[in-house]
Amino acid sequence: MARGTRIHPLVPALLAVVVVGVLVLVVARSTAGDDGAAPPTSAPPSTTTVAPTTSTTAAPVQRVPVDALLAPPPEVDPPQSYRITYEVVENGLARTEEWTVRRPYESLVVSRRGELVISGTSTSRRRLQQYLSDEEGWLPIQPELHRAAYDQHPAAAVGAMRSLGLVEVRGEQEHLGRTCTVYRTGQPPSAGLATAPSDGEHTDVCIDAAGLVLHERWEIGGGVVVERTATALELDPEIDGASFEPGPVVDEEEALSRLFTTIAVEADAETLERLETSLPVPPGYVDDGAVFRAAGGGTAGGASAPGSAEIVRFYSSGPALLEVAEVFVDGDADLASGAAVPVDIDGFGEVWFEPGFRSSSLRARTGDSSYVDLRHHDVAFLFDVLRSLEPA
Repeated sequence: MARGTRIHPLVPALLAVVVVGVLVLVVARSTAGDDGAAPPTSAPPSTTTVAPTTSTTAAPVQRVPVDALLAPPPEVDPPQSYRITYEVVENGLARTEEWTVRRPYESLVVSRRGELVISGTSTSRRRLQQYLSDEEGWLPIQPELHRAAYDQHPAAAVGAMRSLGLVEVRGEQEHLGRTCTVYRTGQPPSAGLATAPSDGEHTDVCIDAAGLVLHERWEIGGGVVVERTATALELDPEIDGASFEPGPVVDEEEALSRLFTTIAVEADAETLERLETSLPVPPGYVDDGAVFRAAGGGTAGGASAPGSAEIVRFYSSGPALLEVAEVFVDGDADLASGAAVPVDIDGFGEVWFEPGFRSSSLRARTGDSSYVDLRHHDVAFLFDVLRSLEPA
């Protein structure tokens, strides 16, 4: 594998493809919020973002041994599909969330207050859509393959998070006649940044034997900010595929004032030739293809943001999904963002692991401006895949 220090030419080359490629529209008006916990105030799902380029926390000095992260996760039997309904109270306001998921690529999450739809996200095998309440319709955000937005795999990283002091076991509860184990963390899982629980802030998440969240309670300063309780659950229901492409679809031309441009296209042979790593398909998995995504930069927080691009390869096995992304940025790539910790692993000069209830990320540097990012699986499997990577 190429692990030298050089500025990779792929970003300007692929961003040139953006100019002549298919432009798609991404919602820009969203506000920061509780990703999966509060879709009405959430940013677009993480499936639409190109990986980070700037650090928000100082990098720890001491590397974590791999073995310290391999504590086994709780045993769960994940369903291929599920429907779950939550009653949610956020800052005193009640709403209902209905989740319909057919793993690993299809989902529909709709939030209502009474009969009024206030937000929604849908993922089909063709496109990702966001509901615009003021337009009363669904806006296509990106075409091409994505993982099911908001799909829950919270048990996958629990063992590693306990080892890092980010999770405590708090006993058991019962909801819908099903026993679930309570895990206490800091910020809610959907906040996107794993933190340790404290007297000032903690979140209790109750995970059942199917690996689904049946109850979640987020408190700050002794007050409840969000509480979510499952009121109905179906495991492996039959689902009409048309459910994941709801309508009416919003006219993109009328929505231009609230959008910015990025692209997502099927990775063609020429793009795939630029990959720096090859991966033997893991046993029991199938290769579902690859997508090229790019963003041309712009401003973020008053500062200039670099352009970035990624080639994402998808591998699935039943409900399980592995994403292998090669990420390229127009500048120096910083792998230390979020709650990531440096990991000591033979054969790689720089590796960072970022745990999360919704998704974990294992990033290994391949150059000054590039790295490979393994996502959306249990921790031990991610490390096994990293070791199996070979030079392209």
